[in-house]
Amino acid sequence: MKFKLIPTIVCFFSLFFSQGQDIDSLAIKDSIHKYSYKIEASFSNYNYKKTLEAANKAIEFAEQIDDYYNLSILYNDLGLVYESFSEFDKSKSNYLKALKYGKLVKNDTLKSWYYNNLGNIYSEGYKNTDSALFYYNESLKIGVKLKDTAEIFTPVLNIGWTYMDLKKYDTAYPYLIDSEKMINTKHGDISAKAQINFLLGRYHMHEGNYELADSYFKESIFHAENEKRLFELTEIYKSYAELAQKQEKPNEAYTRLEKHLNYKDSLYNKNKLRELQNAQIKFEVAEIKKNYKLVETEKKDQAIILQQSQQISYILMIAGFILILLLINMFKNYKFRNKALAKLRLKNSELRTAKEEAEQQANLKSQFFSTVSHELRTPLYGVVGLTSLLSEDFPNLKENENFKSLKFSSKYLLSLINNVLQINKIESKSVKLERIPFNIRNLVNEVVNSFGFAINQNENTVHKEIDTKIPEILLGDSVRLSQILMNLIGNAIKFTESGNIWIQLNLVEIDANKHTIKFTIKDDGLGIPEEKQIAIFDKFVQLRPIEKNYQGTGLGLPIVKRLLELFKSDITLESKENEGAKFTFTIVFEESKELLEQSPFITDNTIDADKKNILVVDDNKINRVVTKRILKRKGYQCDVAEDGFEALEKLKNKAYHLILMDINMPKINGIDTTKQIRQLKIETPIIALTAVEEDQIKDKIYDAGMNDFIIKPYDIEEFHQIILKNLYVNLI
Repeated sequence: MKFKLIPTIVCFFSLFFSQGQDIDSLAIKDSIHKYSYKIEASFSNYNYKKTLEAANKAIEFAEQIDDYYNLSILYNDLGLVYESFSEFDKSKSNYLKALKYGKLVKNDTLKSWYYNNLGNIYSEGYKNTDSALFYYNESLKIGVKLKDTAEIFTPVLNIGWTYMDLKKYDTAYPYLIDSEKMINTKHGDISAKAQINFLLGRYHMHEGNYELADSYFKESIFHAENEKRLFELTEIYKSYAELAQKQEKPNEAYTRLEKHLNYKDSLYNKNKLRELQNAQIKFEVAEIKKNYKLVETEKKDQAIILQQSQQISYILMIAGFILILLLINMFKNYKFRNKALAKLRLKNSELRTAKEEAEQQANLKSQFFSTVSHELRTPLYGVVGLTSLLSEDFPNLKENENFKSLKFSSKYLLSLINNVLQINKIESKSVKLERIPFNIRNLVNEVVNSFGFAINQNENTVHKEIDTKIPEILLGDSVRLSQILMNLIGNAIKFTESGNIWIQLNLVEIDANKHTIKFTIKDDGLGIPEEKQIAIFDKFVQLRPIEKNYQGTGLGLPIVKRLLELFKSDITLESKENEGAKFTFTIVFEESKELLEQSPFITDNTIDADKKNILVVDDNKINRVVTKRILKRKGYQCDVAEDGFEALEKLKNKAYHLILMDINMPKINGIDTTKQIRQLKIETPIIALTAVEEDQIKDKIYDAGMNDFIIKPYDIEEFHQIILKNLYVNLI
């Protein structure tokens, strides 16, 4: 469980009487004051039963005089209590009530605290980092508006912490530095000092600054031990032991790890006591509610007895008569009910079995597609690579019809594999949208440029119209948007000859930072018959017969429709046969203030290729030949290895500037081979060659110690850029 800075309940109590309000009743105000101190004392002693009782009493008094300010604080107190024993839904509900009253009294300081507390609920309770970051940033905006460093400190630290847990170290670092500066200006308590030094120690350990990391860890331990913060000490010594391992100090690592386990044991015992207490608390809270309802019922009954004493006897007689009828009816239906329950249990059992079988079939389907795609891409890499090499060796082949057919077939087969795999990933709900900055105009231009050959071949004219009001940099999933545009634009080009294609982007609405953009892809080509306008969004449905030479898999538009569902959007179609087609959809993007980092284009003359030795490790003979020839054309010196064991032997006898490592190999795979290379203290950059999808292998590749990856089959220019990038970085 992650630990965070939270504005404690005590800091709110000092503000109960800071607001100058008209007092309707001095006695009621005194009662609120009295119960507020009971809340503070009970919460500090972990007596949540008394805390809840006092808070509910105080709320009852505050509601009598419409004291919105104190209602705001009291509901926040309830949120903190419920958060303490992991009742996250109740905690969130009370924080939202507190925020509502905070807005009514127009107190920005209170609103800042409540947004931060909501961020903690989403971070710690729901593990929803996107929502957590949203609330932390709302809290930070208010702190900046108030120009109050004390109110800025907590959300800044929490945002930095969240990015650290997401392993986005470079993004987290500026927030950590700002937090450290604010601590140095006496903002933040001793616990916060322990936490920020711990986070900076983790950051510098990741960056390889071991001595600096060591100093931060020592400072963090000093503050945590002064405050007797068991959880912080547990986490600090765990990371501190990891630092000793990286520094190759096994004895110190062992000592620190032993302290980590001792503190963890103490924390475990403390938490066990807390769990027992929580179980008792939940029972007691239920009893409080039950007793409260009983008291209210008794009051109502007494009022009824006093006002309608003569009618009670008649009511009891009627109730008794109704009860007798109900008992007779229950007796008659008893056997029928038992039979119905037995059938229901049997049906539920059958449904559970069917559900388990369906889930198993879905998993098998996913594994099948993954395996088949890998097995098809591996030989296809040889076909595509050899085709490219032949076109370079024999330029005249580019005009040969058989060679053109071979090249087209390989690209068509790759497109089919990618489309089938994409539709399977969407249906298995394994596709998640990302939120990264991108340039919308560059994206449209890149998509259109990728169809340059097809546009010229069909003698089409493309018209791009992008609204100037659309922000240049947007925040969203540019990859999925590219897939949508490529399928729609590709269809327009394919079914239009000597015609026009219009690509229009219009800004239709702005709500705060959210921009609703309408996309229109229109052509004056063959059009779509009315009877097919619904069916074309189904899988494997083709608009034109294959013999008419309109090749396609019938997956493009189904992929578009399902990707748009991820964007919470839909697509509309307007078309008449032989009069063209018009596809429209809208997507909401946020404007991004971040600048895009452009990957520099590295030229061949940046390095001396003939002086660079590259080791190619691949069990497939054809793939080795293709990769080696592609590299030799650029002047590199190449050695090859058929498996990981042979690669390890070569590395012991010769130094290389770069290693290209296939992932799936017999005897020992590329992941395990890389781990053994790193154990030998060999720091040579390693690039993975894999036919597996990026999202399935990316984490394993980096965790094993690899520096980069290339998905087969690849674009040769992109392949050379990745090679140059890793060689260039190694020179710096």
